[in-house]
Formats: sequence, structure tokens, C-alpha cells
Amino acid sequence: MSNTSPAISLFDVTGPIMTGPSSSHTAGAVRIGIMGRQIFGQKPEEIHLFFYGPLAETYKGHLTDSGVVAGLIELAVDDPGVRTSLEQAKSMGITVIIHAQRASDRNPNTIEMLLTASDYQLRIIGITVGGGEVLIKEIDGIKTDFRGKKDMLIAWGPGKSVEKLIKDHPLLEIVQNYSSQVDDSKVMISVRAPEQEDMGLHPNKGELKASGINFRSIRSLYEYELNNPEPSLTSIRETLKKCTAEKLSLSEAAISYETSRSGLAPEEIREKFKARWTVMEDSIEKGLRGPNNMVGGLMGGKDAQKILTAYEKNKLVSGQVLSLGIARAIASMETNASMGRVVACPTAGACGVIPGVFSSVSEKRCADVETIVDGLLVASLFGVLVSMRAPISGALGGCQSEIGVASAMAAAGLAQMAGGSPVEVSEAFALALKSVLGLICDPVAGPVEVPCIKRNAIGVANALSACDMALSGVVSVIPPDEVIDALINVQQLMPVEFRGSTFGGLGATKTGCRLKKEWLQKCSHKPIE
Repeated sequence: MSNTSPAISLFDVTGPIMTGPSSSHTAGAVRIGIMGRQIFGQKPEEIHLFFYGPLAETYKGHLTDSGVVAGLIELAVDDPGVRTSLEQAKSMGITVIIHAQRASDRNPNTIEMLLTASDYQLRIIGITVGGGEVLIKEIDGIKTDFRGKKDMLIAWGPGKSVEKLIKDHPLLEIVQNYSSQVDDSKVMISVRAPEQEDMGLHPNKGELKASGINFRSIRSLYEYELNNPEPSLTSIRETLKKCTAEKLSLSEAAISYETSRSGLAPEEIREKFKARWTVMEDSIEKGLRGPNNMVGGLMGGKDAQKILTAYEKNKLVSGQVLSLGIARAIASMETNASMGRVVACPTAGACGVIPGVFSSVSEKRCADVETIVDGLLVASLFGVLVSMRAPISGALGGCQSEIGVASAMAAAGLAQMAGGSPVEVSEAFALALKSVLGLICDPVAGPVEVPCIKRNAIGVANALSACDMALSGVVSVIPPDEVIDALINVQQLMPVEFRGSTFGGLGATKTGCRLKKEWLQKCSHKPIE
């Protein structure tokens, strides 16, 4: 089993803390915009945004255009102003033009920006990888591989001029990432940023401009850096062996992994998860308080309240844990769909599953916050072991990649909270994940509402049943790592119509098509073809 990805943080899987509704297409879009602003080096006067394939259909429902522009005007991923960024840009004198190319074989998570200011123009191409993770893959026609994981300096321009720059400034020989193609005209270098004060370099310095070199300081998108790109764990089997050999619990193994990756102390890691749990609880409270003014308006925003009221009247049959888990999962998702503050876990479209089940189970078992944090750590570790090898974006792998993975993470975390052994925890994960293989991503009209919100409730039920089976001694005939293999196989075989396109499943029904037409009319969606 090969692993080609750098070490992914636990906080990349349980995070970011963001404004909904989509981690890939809202938070990821904001991050691409933030990096675009830093690379461009100034406020753009005109912004051309290009969306391709499924994203050309759904970007308005995910507020992807608003997200990119929010980043370009220097808003954060959890800033409530993301929702109104287009209006803010207009008030700042910035023109925004959208280009939507529906028929495309490009990566469906591609976001292309053409930025203009005075006589300066720059094209930047980024990809939202999933869960808010991003990749800047091209700057001014030069291939790159920037993920915003560390502070950097980058320089690009004519090859001979860049070679002279390196010669004149010896610190630039410490090249961390020679990340571009080298041709006859352009080349790019990058270095770690701490040395920048010693270089005496500035983007506007005369000799740099005269030589045609662009020089930028790029700040990390994250509060935790990638100190060690080699993952200390790459499979569930390896993780279980580590726990046995070193007599570790799975939560301790998770902390060991993150410490190796980011250099954070164990207490720092736990505090960050406590902060995430607080946001999860707040998202439940906000959703239940309602009514929730959701972006698409395809639902009333009171479903969580309805379920809670029915539970309190003793009308429901599924019992306290499941009933409250469903109500709270939907509440968190209604907060997400109304652009409230949530924790992507592992994505915003699946942000209700873990808060729903963890809050109801911890209440029933009188679990303290440290027990909840242990569950979050373990859930995150299993999410990491998936996302190192498989996309967690619905546009790339279907809803099995989002709510399916969230449900499996929740099952693992619940088994940990209930005192399950590492083997039982891993079996809970496998039993949950294999039960949702093939789950398609078929958003109606585009907004993250139908069927996304109610599917979080199904993720809750799946997680609870898988956890109970594992704690009873039931095992998955297919080993956990091979279940991840199966997920990858199904992702690769899944038609594009079932990966967030609105052209398959519920999105293609008569009612789905009608709602899409009404939604497009509502938002006056007239992209340039």
C-alpha cells in the first residue's frame, strides 16, 4: 500500500473552522483567494474567475465566487463577511467577472483567477483538494506546487535574472522547493521566509523591477506548520502495531503523529481540539435556535427544531441517543447552510455527523470534555489515514468521500469514547465506511442543502450501528485498510454525473430540475460562456 501524500494534519481533517457551506468550494476558495492576493501583491482592480465542469454548475450554491473574492479582499475563512464579499468588492471599485465552462475535462475543483491592476496582470490557477485544503498549481504560466503550509518567499521572472538574484543573495541558495518548470524565459524559486529580513529584498526594489523579477512574501494559511513531511503513520495496520509495541492508546498515537508532523506539544494539540469542540457545540445551538436563513432557501431551516420538539413530546421511536444525534446533526448542517461558523469534519457538507453523535452519546454517558477530545483525536487520525490516499471531496469521489468518511470517523471516535480497544475502534471504522460505499454526491440545484443535510442524519445512524457492532465483537471480513482500498476503487469508477454535478441522482429528477431553474433565476446567474 503506497502513500504519496505528505503528512496531513489532524487539524486538516477536523478543520478548518470556517463559514459554510462548503469546505472545498467555500473555505478552499477563500484560501485560494488569500494566496492569490499575496502572489499578486496588491489589490486587484478587475477579477476574472473561471470555473469548470461540475463547479461551473454549483459554484453559486457553494458561494465559491464569494469565497475567492473574500480571500482577494483579505477576509478569513471564518469571517461572516464571506457571504457579502461580492458587494464589498463592488464598493471598493473592484469589477468581478465570472466565466463558467460546463463542458470540461479539467479537474472539477479548479479555480482560475486572472487579476488585473493598472498595467499589471497575472493568471493564477489553484485547486481545492478537499476539506479546505488547496494547491496553487500555476502562476504566470509556471507550474508550481504551493499548498500554503509554510511561510515562503517566491521569485519568478526571466531565467538569467533569477540566476543572478541567487548569485547576489547567497541565502537564496537554500532552495526548499524548486517547484516550477524551467524554460527559456521563466523560472521560479522558493525559500523559507524567516531569512527574508536578512536578504534586503523588497518587491518594489529598483533592481528587481528592472530585471523583470517578481518577488513575494507568502504567509502560511495555517496556525500549524508542516515541520516533517514524512507521515509517521500511513495505514491502520501500522497504527495498531504501534499501539501494541509502544503500549499507546489510539488517542496517544494520534497525538504522537501530530507532534511528529507539526512540532506541537501534546497539550497544544488537545487545546486546539477543545476549541473545535466548542465551535461544534455552538453550531448545534445556533441551528436549534433557528430559524436558519439558508443560502439556497430550498428548505425552511427548522427541521432540527421539528425533530427536537417531536422527541420532547415522546413521538419518536429511535431512543434518546439516535433522536438527539439526528436533531443535532441537522442543526449543525442548517448552521452551515446558512453560512454560520462550523468545523469541517472532514468537510463542511458532512459537518453535522460528529457533533451530532458525540454530543448525544457524551450526554447519555456523562462523558467529560477530555473523553470527547480523545474521541475527536481518534476520529481525526482515521480521517487522516483515508485522506492521505483518497480525496475527501464530493466533486472528486462522491458523497461516500464526505458523509461516508465522516460516519466512519464518528464510529471510530465513539468506540474510543466507549472504551473500545484499538482493534474494536478500527473495526467500527471499517464497518461504517463499507456500509456507505457508492454513496453519490447529487446536490439539488447546487446549494449544500438537498440531500446533504438529511444525509448527515443517516451518517449518525450508520456510525452508531457500526460502533455497537464493533463493541459487541463483530468484525469486518474485509480489513479496514482494504475497505479504504475499496473506497478508492469506487471513487475512480464513479461517473462524473454522481460527483457533485447536479446532473445525476436527485439533482436530475423533475423536481430537482425545477428547483435548479428557480435557484438560477433567484440568483440572476448569467455566467460568460
